Amino acid sequence: MPKKAKILIGLLAIVIVIIIAAFLIYMNTAFISKEEARTNLAKYINVEEEDIYFENVDLEMDNNQYEVDFYYNNQEYEAKIDAKEGKIIYTDFPLTNNETTNNNTNNSNNQTTTEITLEEAKEIALKHANLNESDLTLVKEQTDVDDGITVYDIEWRDTTYEYDFEISKTGEVLHYDKDRIHD
Repeated sequence: MPKKAKILIGLLAIVIVIIIAAFLIYMNTAFISKEEARTNLAKYINVEEEDIYFENVDLEMDNNQYEVDFYYNNQEYEAKIDAKEGKIIYTDFPLTNNETTNNNTNNSNNQTTTEITLEEAKEIALKHANLNESDLTLVKEQTDVDDGITVYDIEWRDTTYEYDFEISKTGEVLHYDKDRIHD
């Protein structure tokens, strides 16, 4: 083999190693780890991490999200977690939003929960997803009945994502989903 070919192959090998190293460094600095994703999810759903069986924690590079399949109390659930910031984007795990519920109770000894308005539900949705209404276009706002429960169904879009929410009349975020808009 000619000397020039050996040098070219050597240089090509070095470039490939550098590219792989750069990619691994990027992955370790740009995204949270799978362990951090598990911990964030456990905190978000208010369950001890050791009580959850994580079946899959897969990094979806096309949308920078971890897609998580997990079991709790023999029930299967799923979640989507922002791989950069670690925020929970979506989970079908039944959540209770104590902060919202506490804000909507009167101060009597009974502590009965009052129902929120559609406008309040929109504010809760924006706060939940850390969004600014001025950056969004409201696509849908309606009252629906889902499994016998009256909910507010709210959808916003920006130039990149579609945000879907289901919020109970008590202010609990029952469903949140953020999906990339495909052209």
